[in-house]
Amino acid sequence: MSWTLYRWTWRLESPLFVGAPPAGSLNRCRLYVPSRALWGALTAELARRRANAFPSYETEGTALHENTRFTYLFPAECDRNHWPAWLPRYEDRDGLVWRREDEPDGKHDLTNRQMRLRLLDARPGTAIDPDSDSAEEGSLRETECVLPQWRDIKSPVAFAGYVFLKGDLPELRDLTDLFLGGDTRYGLGRLCRLDMTSAPEVFGAEVSLNQDAPVVQSGHLLAHARPADHVPEIVGSQELLAGWDRTKADPFRKVSESPLWIPGSRARDGRVADWEIGENGIWTFAGGGQ
Repeated sequence: MSWTLYRWTWRLESPLFVGAPPAGSLNRCRLYVPSRALWGALTAELARRRANAFPSYETEGTALHENTRFTYLFPAECDRNHWPAWLPRYEDRDGLVWRREDEPDGKHDLTNRQMRLRLLDARPGTAIDPDSDSAEEGSLRETECVLPQWRDIKSPVAFAGYVFLKGDLPELRDLTDLFLGGDTRYGLGRLCRLDMTSAPEVFGAEVSLNQDAPVVQSGHLLAHARPADHVPEIVGSQELLAGWDRTKADPFRKVSESPLWIPGSRARDGRVADWEIGENGIWTFAGGGQ
């Protein structure tokens, strides 16, 4: 059975925290939503909606793995009735920049610092010492969060991406509200779905839908990707990515044992290659190149 492709856009209703490696006492936040975080949030929401007693998270998570694939979600701003996304990209001179998908010439690229200033704010926090009912020594910290509104244009922040479906999955289509990321128990990370429409491409890149896993034909990465032999020379950065799945025997199951190329990395010579989207959203080189 082939895959069907849809683009969906989620408006941010409250500050969002998707963790990145910290810097001292600052809990840093990513500017995009990895597929794994999206899968976890959807698994939790669908399991709770079906449950008569204790939610079956493992059953729902496995079903999503088998019948869906997700791209990462990237920040989008409202331009009339459209929501173009800002995508990361490494450039030889400027390093990591952000480029709006409808401006391929790059005339209005933003540096990573400029983009973070547009989107992020920091929330202070501390642990309380129960004996003195005061701040515990050495526990003061700040947590970065994506704001629900762009700082400079006073427009709502949304996140845009793509979902591949094998079959209809009406329960996923009917889902319009979602809590995603960290500290959702305190009201963070609420998203409202604005639309879900059929799409022919993934952020302008051609896709192949008639294989066991969807394949994206792209010269730059829009997800973490595994290094592999015979991959075109990549320009960008790498990082270790780890996570856990408490439905397994090992509560801290590694996502990767070696560094992965981060979103925005690209082929040095601009070559387009085939990238297969795995169950956890990681891209794996599938050959090709031109």
